Amino acid sequence: MASKRNFKKDINFLTNEILMRGIIHLNFFGRENSEDVYVIMNEATASRNEYIARINEKLSGKTTKEIKNHYKSIYDDLLDSTHNLLGKIDNLDVAV
Repeated sequence: MASKRNFKKDINFLTNEILMRGIIHLNFFGRENSEDVYVIMNEATASRNEYIARINEKLSGKTTKEIKNHYKSIYDDLLDSTHNLLGKIDNLDVAV
């Protein structure tokens, strides 16, 4: 990770991918499972806000190792939640 700014851009990109996947699902499958898709999209938005808040935390007085571990945990959580949310949307697919 080069900077907080780039990390925030990555978070926004992954969140937008989830939201776009939800919109595509709604366009292809209509109103089937629409409530579930909206719940997943809201969950993605809430997790985005949580990650941005975690990045913006003041880390003064911490060692460089603690700071690296802090950002590593955010990154790992981000990848796990993105994978899980995309999997949830993919599992909603209806047989055409």
